[in-house]
Amino acid sequence: MKNKNLPLEHTEEVRRRILESAKTLLLKYGYAKTTIRMIVEHSGILTGSIYYLFRNKEDIFQSLYLSITKNCITRIDHYCAGESPVFKYAAVCEVELKKMEEDELIRDAYFTGYSSKQIFEQMVEQFMLLAHHLFDGTAYEMDRDTCYRKSLLIKGAMRACIAELYFQRDISPGASRKALIEMALTLFGVDPKQIQAIQVRILEQEDLWETIAQQLVEAPIQDI
Repeated sequence: MKNKNLPLEHTEEVRRRILESAKTLLLKYGYAKTTIRMIVEHSGILTGSIYYLFRNKEDIFQSLYLSITKNCITRIDHYCAGESPVFKYAAVCEVELKKMEEDELIRDAYFTGYSSKQIFEQMVEQFMLLAHHLFDGTAYEMDRDTCYRKSLLIKGAMRACIAELYFQRDISPGASRKALIEMALTLFGVDPKQIQAIQVRILEQEDLWETIAQQLVEAPIQDI
């Protein structure tokens, strides 16, 4: 909700400062240990102003997750401008899950988000919008309801890939990411041979996904 007593540009700047502080604290302390009071102290934004823009801590981190995902999509669009829509979709999945494997605090934060009904619903909505952004006008175009159901299944599978990182048994995160991408592309009707070729090229460009993931950690918050 916007503060109607403030100019829009000022409101958006306050919003960005809150999200930047939340991101900094998240990377340092994790989701559970980050509090509204800490965000107030770090951002210099008064508690009342924070609650004017966000309902609670969960609402702040929902906006943060969505901003990071939006930034990820923008960067993959840039780095992979000549690639097919299905390759870009696979790359978004790869970047998100790869970072979970490497960074425990980010993993904990994302798993908390995936476990929140409010945040998870918005994650699914955003992945549905991603599919529309990439697939409209292509052979993979579909109606909104069909796209939503497929996005829900894919985000549920991504949550399972993150949960697996906490398991006691020996696992292969790379194999799980590969299976996730195969499942996602199959749901969208991609030919098995094309899926196999995409998987090979995703693996070949591992350094690029590492670069994008690190940029997402360091980059300023986008407007959302």
